[in-house]
Amino acid sequence: MKIQIDGLNDKQVQMLDKLWTCDTTDEVLEWLNTLNKEDFLMAITLQEMILDEMMTMPAEEDVSDARKMLSDIGIKCI
Repeated sequence: MKIQIDGLNDKQVQMLDKLWTCDTTDEVLEWLNTLNKEDFLMAITLQEMILDEMMTMPAEEDVSDARKMLSDIGIKCI
């Protein structure tokens, strides 16, 4: 799966890179807790942008990767 978000600055790209290295919700939360308020809000916004982008992507028959990614960040899949 490839997600592309245009118009990001270097800091935002670095934040997304860090977010993608987290394997579990706990790791994401631990990282978020290290951020100051401004960076925390930016990280949450970036995470929401990823989810929005994923939701607009065409559906695939095998959605196991998407389900795992959403589950890893704390989103329950039905």
